[in-house]
Amino acid sequence: MKKRSLLAFGIVAALGASMLAGCENGGSGGSSGDVIKIGYVNPTTGALAGNGEGVDWLVNEIETYVNDKLGGIEVDGAAKNIDVIVYDSQSDSNTCTEMAQKLVEEDNVDMLVAIQTPETVIPVAAVAERFGVPCVAIQAPVNAVAGSADKFEWTFHAFWTIEKVYEQYKALWTAAGYAPGSGAKVGIAFANDADGTAWYNVFKEKVAEDGYVLVDPGQYPSGTTDFSSYVSKYASEQINILAGTNIPPDFLNLIKDVKATGIELGCITMGKCCLLEGDVAALGDDAEGIMTEVWWAPTNTFVSALTGASCEELGAKYLTDNGRTMPQPAGYGYAALELAVQAFQAAGTTDKEAVRDALAKIDTETIVGPIKYDQTMGGLTYSDTCIGGGQWQMVGGKLSLVVIDNSVYDVVPTTGAYIAGNCTTK
Repeated sequence: MKKRSLLAFGIVAALGASMLAGCENGGSGGSSGDVIKIGYVNPTTGALAGNGEGVDWLVNEIETYVNDKLGGIEVDGAAKNIDVIVYDSQSDSNTCTEMAQKLVEEDNVDMLVAIQTPETVIPVAAVAERFGVPCVAIQAPVNAVAGSADKFEWTFHAFWTIEKVYEQYKALWTAAGYAPGSGAKVGIAFANDADGTAWYNVFKEKVAEDGYVLVDPGQYPSGTTDFSSYVSKYASEQINILAGTNIPPDFLNLIKDVKATGIELGCITMGKCCLLEGDVAALGDDAEGIMTEVWWAPTNTFVSALTGASCEELGAKYLTDNGRTMPQPAGYGYAALELAVQAFQAAGTTDKEAVRDALAKIDTETIVGPIKYDQTMGGLTYSDTCIGGGQWQMVGGKLSLVVIDNSVYDVVPTTGAYIAGNCTTK
């Protein structure tokens, strides 16, 4: 680092403080550089690293399309390339805040992307609101994000509500023989973080309403290694269904303790930890038969209005380039950058208020389906996205997530049927 005189440093610091104060008051203005800068905070390492897989690939796909094929975006009277700046959150909320602030204060980004679960979306969105930066938020349950602040002026979100995912889980329970009103016992497992609490509040209410017996051992601290006290309640109540959303390390510890009790479960539905090939691989044989929501699949029929790529084409290219199935979150990362690019195209400027207003009016088709910010929860404006219901099954000797139910969104193609008898932890 070059040395600066104390006087020069003081002048720069004073100017920086003045500019920062303007930003914190919702400053407009845009980048004066040669590129449009988009800040992207990604859980590349840590407990949520599976969610962050493929970020370099999807960023390259969008940058190459915009910069090389389109020749940039026409803003402020000039064609400008986009530069997506990715920082690793290390799956830590505090680091998310630090990296988002770095993107705003040091990199002078024109937009932020808040993505990959509430633990990472909420802190990045909070920085966007504090500094007055347009923010594309995506891939975190709407309820959790909406509950994190009273008002959002710069952040626009896209994902599903927990009420919708509950309906999807209920359809999966029904497929397994546990229909509403059956009196089946549902043991729930939710952490006491923002995500877990949002799920807990909905499931605690809905399970009982639908004629199931709720078995609630209470929420657990994320990072718990000993679930024996929670599992003892499941065992004493002889639960039929285990349902929750856990980070992978928590679920591995939970299942270990469930197996130790010899409980035989008829059905497991789990979010977060059972969405990705890499995460379920760590479960070994215990993964077969587990069911979960499916946010995105290469078999979906959506086509990007920006790039013209279909889900099938994108999935095939990812498989060719990376040697593995494209993970669901990567589809949402691609969609987030589609939305960012289209907001700048519509605004025709990097002025932050103009970009925010253009983002608010988005009505487009993305790789994860139609996005239109026409719904609200609390102070959050959001767009619904589609989900299906999936089950991990052995297909051609490989554990694969098969879409077995589309009762919540019939636009999601099914790729197989429920297979009974797989899910046991005895």
